[in-house]
Amino acid sequence: MSKKKEVSVEIQLQEVIANIDLLNELKDGGLTVDAELARLKDMEEDCEGLVALGTVSDWSISELDLPQVSEDVGGSYVPDRSDSS
Repeated sequence: MSKKKEVSVEIQLQEVIANIDLLNELKDGGLTVDAELARLKDMEEDCEGLVALGTVSDWSISELDLPQVSEDVGGSYVPDRSDSS
C-alpha cells in the first residue's frame, strides 16, 4: 500500500472513530447537537486557516533516522533506549 493511501486510510479510521464517539455522547446526553455543531464550525475555520497558510507539517522529527554518536568518536555520548533498561 502506498504511503498516501495508508495515510488516507488512517484518516478515514480516525473519522469513523470520532463519529462513533460523537454519536455515543449524543445518545447518552453528554452534549447537545447545537453545542457540538458550534464547536466543529470553529474547528473547521481553524483548520481552513492552517491549510491556507500551509503551516501543517507532513513529517515529524521522531520519524527522522538520526545517527547516534558513539563513545569512540570523541563526541558526546547519546544513549539509545536499550541502555536505560
